[in-house]
Amino acid sequence: MNFLEIKEQFENKLKDKFKFELLEFNYAPYSFGSGLTAYRIAGRNVKVIYDGKDNQIQFLVSSNHENYANALWTAIFTGTPTEFIENGVTKLKPA
Repeated sequence: MNFLEIKEQFENKLKDKFKFELLEFNYAPYSFGSGLTAYRIAGRNVKVIYDGKDNQIQFLVSSNHENYANALWTAIFTGTPTEFIENGVTKLKPA
């Protein structure tokens, strides 16, 4: 599974429960397929960072209504892409 597939599957699961806005998208296909996406979901900033070399995803959230550029991030999930697709959206709790 590559980062573009992970992004698509995550967004499909996400849209069933939350409205979201894509804030940032970076994909580095020549760096083991690593990538980053950032979203605004329910007043919070959310980042998904994929390390293609280690095949690990980190899922981070900010506090409510923080400015994206100055947000303080809290990791709510670290694991494989498969685990993330299965459980990532459930880690988001209502603000």
